[in-house]
Amino acid sequence: MKVRKAGPRDLPSLVRLEEECFGVEKFSENTLMAFLMREDAFALVAEEKKEVLGAALCLCSDSRAEGRVASMAVLGQRRREGVATLLLREAEGSFEKRGARTFGLEVDVANEPAIALYLKHGYSLRAIIRDYYGAGRHAYVMEKVLPSKKRKVSVRPS
Repeated sequence: MKVRKAGPRDLPSLVRLEEECFGVEKFSENTLMAFLMREDAFALVAEEKKEVLGAALCLCSDSRAEGRVASMAVLGQRRREGVATLLLREAEGSFEKRGARTFGLEVDVANEPAIALYLKHGYSLRAIIRDYYGAGRHAYVMEKVLPSKKRKVSVRPS
């Protein structure tokens, strides 16, 4: 299994993933295309034998040094195989390359496997957004803050 940056040719696979994983709450085809084309966004796909198994849709704010995982989707029959872990690590690496020091996301409070994944990778619960996914369906705001980089200071004797 490998993870790579998605391109326009991956749009049909992204649409299929969104439909399978999110149903009526899926991102539109236009929104998915925006993740593929915008400067402040990117999409990653995990694939095996040319089959897309999962995707991460991400946003970057260079001015706030922040990366956001807008969506993480893995085919139902391929869950619990490390696909989401690979996607999350690659997304974080891409955020860091752009200078992000904080990574954030929202996750359904009922999505225990996803919450466990994010906690395992150093994310903390920061807040709850009531009715984020519709009436009575709340989201946790989760965040991971990278430690500040320490600069070496040399002291010269006077």
